Amino acid sequence: MPPEIRPDGYGHAGFWPDGKAAIVLLPSGAQGETLLELAAQWTKTGLLGQALWVLPEHVKTSPYAPPQIEAVVLGVGADLESVAIAVDLFEALAEEPLALVRLVTLRSALPERETDEAQDAVADLVSRWVRTSMPLPNPSATLADQTTELRRVTLICAPTAFQLRERVEAHEHGFVVIASPEDRSSPWSGDAFVRDDERFTGFTLTHLASVAGLWNGVTDGSVELMSRESDGGDSVWISRVFLNAVLTESLGRRVAAGVLENAARPDSLLIDPSVSPPPPGTAYIDDGQIAGYVESMVAGALRLDGGALTYDSAGSLDVPEPERIGFWAQIGRFFAFSAGKLVQIPRWAVLWITSSANRSVTRALHTSQGSAVVGADYDEVLDVRDRLLVADLEHLRDDEGRARAEADAPAAMAHVRTTPQLWAGLRELVFGALDGSADLRDAGFAPVEGAVPVFGRVGDVLALPDDPWVSSGYDVPPGFPERVDWYALALADPRERLQNWVSASEAAAAAAAAQVPVEAGAAAPEAAEEPAAQESEAGPSDSAAFAPPAQETLVEGEAAEPRTVVQIEVPAEEAPEPVEAPVSAYDAEARRSGRLQALGEYDLWAGRQSSSFVWRFLDRIGAERRRAEDEVAYLKGEIDAIRPERPGELLGLRREFHRTLLVGWVTVLSLAIVVGVGIWFVNDYASRQPAGTFDPGLITSVLLWVLVGLAGAGVLITLISLVRYHAGWSRFERRIQLERTRLAHYGRSARRAREEAARLRSVHRQAVEWLVLLSKAVHRPWHVPPVWTQHETFDVERGAMPFAVRLATVSGEETAAVARMRAAMTSKLVRRGWRHEAFESLVQEMAADYGAGQGFGLSALDEDLPHSSNHTRRMLLRALDDESLLTRIAAPRLADIVASVQRDEEAIARPRVRPMGTNPLNALRRPEDFEGVELDVPWDDFLLDSLTRADPMTPVSATVLTELQVGERYHERVTSFLVAPSRLQERLRFDPSAPIHVVPFEASTGSPVDLVWRVDVVGPVPRAAIRLWDGAVRASAPVVPADGDSGV
Repeated sequence: MPPEIRPDGYGHAGFWPDGKAAIVLLPSGAQGETLLELAAQWTKTGLLGQALWVLPEHVKTSPYAPPQIEAVVLGVGADLESVAIAVDLFEALAEEPLALVRLVTLRSALPERETDEAQDAVADLVSRWVRTSMPLPNPSATLADQTTELRRVTLICAPTAFQLRERVEAHEHGFVVIASPEDRSSPWSGDAFVRDDERFTGFTLTHLASVAGLWNGVTDGSVELMSRESDGGDSVWISRVFLNAVLTESLGRRVAAGVLENAARPDSLLIDPSVSPPPPGTAYIDDGQIAGYVESMVAGALRLDGGALTYDSAGSLDVPEPERIGFWAQIGRFFAFSAGKLVQIPRWAVLWITSSANRSVTRALHTSQGSAVVGADYDEVLDVRDRLLVADLEHLRDDEGRARAEADAPAAMAHVRTTPQLWAGLRELVFGALDGSADLRDAGFAPVEGAVPVFGRVGDVLALPDDPWVSSGYDVPPGFPERVDWYALALADPRERLQNWVSASEAAAAAAAAQVPVEAGAAAPEAAEEPAAQESEAGPSDSAAFAPPAQETLVEGEAAEPRTVVQIEVPAEEAPEPVEAPVSAYDAEARRSGRLQALGEYDLWAGRQSSSFVWRFLDRIGAERRRAEDEVAYLKGEIDAIRPERPGELLGLRREFHRTLLVGWVTVLSLAIVVGVGIWFVNDYASRQPAGTFDPGLITSVLLWVLVGLAGAGVLITLISLVRYHAGWSRFERRIQLERTRLAHYGRSARRAREEAARLRSVHRQAVEWLVLLSKAVHRPWHVPPVWTQHETFDVERGAMPFAVRLATVSGEETAAVARMRAAMTSKLVRRGWRHEAFESLVQEMAADYGAGQGFGLSALDEDLPHSSNHTRRMLLRALDDESLLTRIAAPRLADIVASVQRDEEAIARPRVRPMGTNPLNALRRPEDFEGVELDVPWDDFLLDSLTRADPMTPVSATVLTELQVGERYHERVTSFLVAPSRLQERLRFDPSAPIHVVPFEASTGSPVDLVWRVDVVGPVPRAAIRLWDGAVRASAPVVPADGDSGV
């Protein structure tokens, strides 16, 4: 919400409350330093607000330029220690518009130091230049409409009955106030007098805080309360101040700090579904439903950014359909094919004969080891159709090489890109599941009766990443990581390796018991898991590419040169498992026990977090990455399994075709010759027989039909051979087509799987970094210094504090009021989205430390991508170890819950308070006198009892007046102003005719004190009536009129 703006234009967002600033010109020397030290102590306790404290020694004059005035601003730092900041006075006044500037010159007179020449030398100079610094009013504006009011005040403090030997009021200017030299705990108490001792400093500072309006939580000073209508130029005012204050921060800060500390602890009962209510608008998930919501979170995380964390497979092989042609087109193609093959038969016959001759000559003249080969070989010559098919075969070999190259090709950086939406979604998922800060309906967190389900325990979502399982000291497989952290879990399954390691020892123990040596391959799966096998499973390049960021150099100058590709090692063929040397049964059993112990310790560690979201999530993304790598290995195996067809198969088809024709036609021709010889023999036999005795017609006709049948058989043999030749040739062409398709698919798929493995490696590593970052931020959202929870004991002795200032602290015991206060503070802090707000503050504080611009925020963190890193994630990881930065996150929350809860809750509960300081007379009391005596008193009673009697008016001390002026009774004309919290106004009962004015103020400003302040004012009084300046009279007993009240 924007800060509230007052009608006069002065808002509450500035450093000075209500636009009212105070400049205090202190005395010089040790007196000013002592006052400044005490002011720092009172500021630390919360009594005083801020002011510009000026020592005369810090004013440097120049005749040619305005003076350089160094002012000190006191305050409390983030560690609740006193802080003093030196600033230029005029620069501080120029920072923001001011409604009122009080310039208070403090004159503190002591017997050993009646005058302050250093202060006198600069008082007028400072006053003049401060007045010059103020903005000029509009000449037509009224006094009430002027821009900034400058009120100059001179406060004079001196011990009781002290007189100056010379008049020094020439350096006094503006509104002159004299502190009544009396010290009482209430207007009705006796006067302890103001002496030149250590209490005088507290007396001076009390009146200074009243005049300058420095009481914390009250923006008006006593000068604003006094009437100036009757003020003459030669008159002064006399004031008496009383203050009752409860240092509320003593309790409120400790309770608030305890709430902050417990809220940051995941094991605290402050935020636990079994004992604590959920933040408004949320509902804790039942224990029986936690597993289901965790699985919904994991599924929702894997769906982020279109499933960027999952493996995107290339899909299954799309086998091309055979070519579909028409019947007559196929008949035409077949006859064309047949014609081509039949026409070439004479050529092949000649080539076969010449090839045989060439081989004979080669064997005779050169042998098989000769230097030359004669002629062309029959198997080396192909027809046109075969040459076209062999060309396709060469293309197949090219495809095979291309597929192997694609399968082995490294993934370029272009394939490891991610988007900010992924990390923003993961961050919102984690924080939304813990504090309801995001809408997670898509992840299964639908509101139930208007309440958003959230996890009550941080451990159900994120375990602490700084708690790895250390394998040193245990019997683990060679190459097993020394620290099993989230990075190791995302890389492999450590438990599976430990289980295989135990199985190997059990097999060895069984073999030793049976006195049978363990043979190679007889052990359980992955027996021994020697380094060679481990390197094949997760080699050096694999672990290096997935190492935690802490192992990388953080200095850009030392960083390695950026690589254009990301190498992804694919698991190679497993090396043969080593053979464990035969051991005795005792040694084998000891080895098995040691490995079982390691497995048991790992299971104990894993059991503490295996049901959490982060464990399930890491297991799933590890499975996705291993799936990609396994598919790479499978596809490479499929490529290796493809054996391209060879031209010899075509030659075999041709030879089979020629052999079938040759055998068939030789058989047909042989039979035709036999039939022809039979016809000749029949005709010849008939010609030699007498006419009419033998008729060869029937036999000849039968034999002629046999010849026709043989011709048909030859044609049929030729057709069948051609059909078989064509079918084999078509099958060969189809196999080439399918193998080319498979090779192209496997090559593309292997490359895509490798790219996916590279992408998942990069993305999963970033996911682990994000989870580590989020887990650390959730487990330690801020740092609460021990000093915040310590019960401060302010050492206030009567000798160091005036009686007019009465302080009390809230009892630190655990009471019902404190419990209600803690509950109210918890509800103020633990609200919907409080964890995400703390994370945003962490990013903003880190940006401020690194000097980033105002636009730096969560978006910059989400945009820290591998291909374009802005290093914000590394910087934030380092910031999580910076206690000062984490303290700056807790400080405003501490102030916020104290300011918003402390006032109302403490006022309603009104816990009892314990007055500070001890009465030295208590040493004379017997122990039994303390029995039943309640040291603590009600809160409001402490604030009001000593200042609000029914008859409130008592004169100020007559010692402030000269002996001759006491009879004028100036000291009896008292006007009182009671400044009290508005909640106490109803308890105030005064005589309506009494000159007392109640000035209420709102006590919900978050001030660390709850106070009632009373100032009794006398004036205006002529300067001649003031004893301080009656130099002719020496100190003597005050004269009390016979019929008057001395005020003592």
